[in-house]
Amino acid sequence: MRKFMTLLWLLFPVGVVYYHFNAGQSQLAREKAHDHLVQIRLLEHAKEPDWVTIVEEYDKLAAELPTDERSSVRHQIRLAKAKARIEMLDVSGAITDLVQLLGESAAIDGEDGSTTRAIRETLGKAYFYATSLLKANGATEDEWRPYAERTRQVFRYLAEHQDPAALADYERRVEAEFHRSARLNNL
Repeated sequence: MRKFMTLLWLLFPVGVVYYHFNAGQSQLAREKAHDHLVQIRLLEHAKEPDWVTIVEEYDKLAAELPTDERSSVRHQIRLAKAKARIEMLDVSGAITDLVQLLGESAAIDGEDGSTTRAIRETLGKAYFYATSLLKANGATEDEWRPYAERTRQVFRYLAEHQDPAALADYERRVEAEFHRSARLNNL
């Protein structure tokens, strides 16, 4: 028993070195990225968030991730970045990013994957904001109508492909976003 414990004690550093130079580096990068994400969330919840800085921090966060990170994690970071761009009222840029992200996520996670659904919901909100902003700024109906139609299509798709029990909660969230958008238009 004594020889076994001595051998185990002598081989322990080999295991530590092996872990450090293989999975350990990825795990360390994930932990640093998680800490960075916590800092970004604090910036988002500030009284007056600096959305430009938050978007830059999301770019840095994406660069910090290990190369073998799951694509769904990268999609969630890009989704959070698009949400920050919407908060900055860079709606057209956010729509472009979200359309591309939706295609990538649907190809990997499927049309009804949780990340894909979140992307689609945010895309619907972005189309809604675009419609509201165009109407508030006096755009003609020909200019804002395509965005309104896309909003309707996205929200209908989500409503049709959702659990009926969750539909009421979803409609409540859409209504809350409508009231929030109305406040933004009054600024």
